[in-house]
Amino acid sequence: MQLNQPAQALFASAAAGHTLLQATHVPQLNDLLTQALAAGAPADRQLQINGQPHHAYVALAGTAGEHGAVLLMHDLTELERLGRARRDFVANISHELRTPITSIRLIADTMRHMPDLDSQRQHSLLGKIVSETEALGQLSGELLDLAQIESGRMLPKYELVAVHDLLAIVQQRLHAQASGKTLRIQIEASPALRVRTDPLLLERTLVNLLHNAVKFTPAGGSITLLARVEEPQLVLGVIDSGSGIAPLELLRIFERFYRGDPARSKGGTGLGLAIAKHAVELLGGKIWAESSGIPGAGAAFYIKLPLT
Repeated sequence: MQLNQPAQALFASAAAGHTLLQATHVPQLNDLLTQALAAGAPADRQLQINGQPHHAYVALAGTAGEHGAVLLMHDLTELERLGRARRDFVANISHELRTPITSIRLIADTMRHMPDLDSQRQHSLLGKIVSETEALGQLSGELLDLAQIESGRMLPKYELVAVHDLLAIVQQRLHAQASGKTLRIQIEASPALRVRTDPLLLERTLVNLLHNAVKFTPAGGSITLLARVEEPQLVLGVIDSGSGIAPLELLRIFERFYRGDPARSKGGTGLGLAIAKHAVELLGGKIWAESSGIPGAGAAFYIKLPLT
C-alpha cells in the first residue's frame, strides 16, 4: 500500500508495513475497500475524517494478473461551506423579495376592493407602492453590483482623482436626506490631495457609507468625511455621531445580508457593506469599522487605498 503526501498528512501516517486500517484508523475506509473488492466494482461513501467531511471513492485497478484498488479522497469542507452559503443566500433573497412584494399586493388588493377611497388615502397607498418598488430596485441593483464584482466582470478604471472634490460630490449626493434631519456633514481633506483610483467605484462606496451614517445619526447630529495621507496609503473616513455598533456586530457587519439590531428597524437590504468591502478590495485597499459600542458614541468607517 502507498499513500501520497496529502494522504500521509491527512492520516498523520506513512503506509510502509501497514494495512489500510492500520495506516488510517478509519474502519469505514477499510469496509469500503472490502466492499469494492468483493463486488468487483467501484464504491464510494461520504464520511468524517478528523472532524471534516470527505468523499471517498475506490476504483479497481490491476496489471499483469495482479489486482488492487485506488482510493481517492476529496475534502468536502469547502464545498459544504459553499453549499450552506448558497442556501443562506437564496433564503435571504427570498425573504427580502417577499416583504415588498407582499406589501404591494396587499395595497393593490385594498385599492381594488375599495374604489371609493378618498384622494388622501389613495395618495398615501400609492406612496407606499413607490417606496416598496424603490426597495426592490435597490435590492436588484445591489445584487447586480455584487455579482459583477465577485465574478470579476467589474474592472476598475483608474485615473488621477482630486479627493476633496470627490468628497464634495458624495456630500452633495446625501444633502437632501441630511438636511431633512438637520445633520451637518463636514469635509476634512486637503484640496491638493490626489489619488489614482476608480472615481465612480470609490464614489459609490463612499455614498454607501455616508447613506448609512445619515440613516443612523439622530437629528441634529454631525458626520465627518475625512481624507489624510499615511504613506504610502490614503485613508478615507466616514465618522458619525449616531447610535454606534456593538463590538460583536463589528465582526459581522460586512457579511451579506447581515443587519444588526438598530439596522433592522431602519430598513435596507443588508448588502451595502458587503458590496463596499468587495469594491474596496477590488481597488487594492481594505475597509474596517470602529465603534466603542456605547449608544450615541457613533461609528467610524475607514478605507485604506494605495496612493498610486
